[in-house]
Amino acid sequence: MTDATIVSDHSNLSTAATKLAGKQETDICWQLVKQGAPLIDVRNPDEFALDHLPNAINVPLTELAQWLRAHKAKQQQFVVYCGAGIRAQKGCDIFEAEGFSCAVNAGAMKDLLCCESLNN
Repeated sequence: MTDATIVSDHSNLSTAATKLAGKQETDICWQLVKQGAPLIDVRNPDEFALDHLPNAINVPLTELAQWLRAHKAKQQQFVVYCGAGIRAQKGCDIFEAEGFSCAVNAGAMKDLLCCESLNN
C-alpha cells in the first residue's frame, strides 16, 4: 500500500501523515489540508505579508517551538511550507523535536500554488 493510498482512506489519515517523511507531493498535502490539517507558513512576517496561501497560519521558524508548546494535541496533523522548502524541512524537524508526529513537509509555496487549482 502506498502513502497516497493510505491518505485516500480518511480513517487512516493520521497514519499517513505519520508515515510521510521529507517533501511530499502537493496533491497529498492539499488532501490533508482539505481534511482539516492546518497549513503552517514558517516564513518571516514580511514574506507572509507579501503573499501567502489561503487560510495559512504564519508561525515564523524562529517562533515555532514556542508556538507548538502551547498546543497539546500532539497527534494533530500539520502541513508546513515556506519559500523554497528548506525552512519547511527545518520546521518539520522542530515539530518532531517538540513531540509532534504528524507534520508534513509541503516544501515551497510556489509548488503548492501550481497545484492548488487541480485539487479544488
